[in-house]
Amino acid sequence: MSTTELKLSFPTEKLEALRFFMDKKELTIEQELQNYLDKTYEKAVPAQVREYVESRMEQAPASQETQAAPAARERPARQNRRQREQAPAEPQTAAHQPDAPAEDSLQETQGMSMSM
Repeated sequence: MSTTELKLSFPTEKLEALRFFMDKKELTIEQELQNYLDKTYEKAVPAQVREYVESRMEQAPASQETQAAPAARERPARQNRRQREQAPAEPQTAAHQPDAPAEDSLQETQGMSMSM
C-alpha cells in the first residue's frame, strides 16, 4: 500500500500545549490524527467504495510480485530474439526451434532486413 504524507500548519504555542497534555496520557499527535482520519474515512466514504479500495490495496502487493516474475521471464526471450535477428543467417528448421515460424513464412521473409 502506498501512503501520502500530509503537511499541516498549526500554531506553535498550541502544538506545544497539546503535546504536553497528550504526553501525560501517553498519546501522540500522530496517533490521534491517524485515528481521526480513519474514523472520518469510514464516516465519509460509502461502505461499497471502502470495500473496493481495500480489495485494491490487498491486490496491489500480490500483483507487483506476479508482474515481476513474468517480466523476468520475458527479457531473455526478447534478448534471444534480438540475438537471432542479429546473428548471421543460418538455415534452421522448425524442429530445432519450437517458436520458429513455419517454413512458408520463412521463405516469405528471407532477404528482408532492417538497419538503423
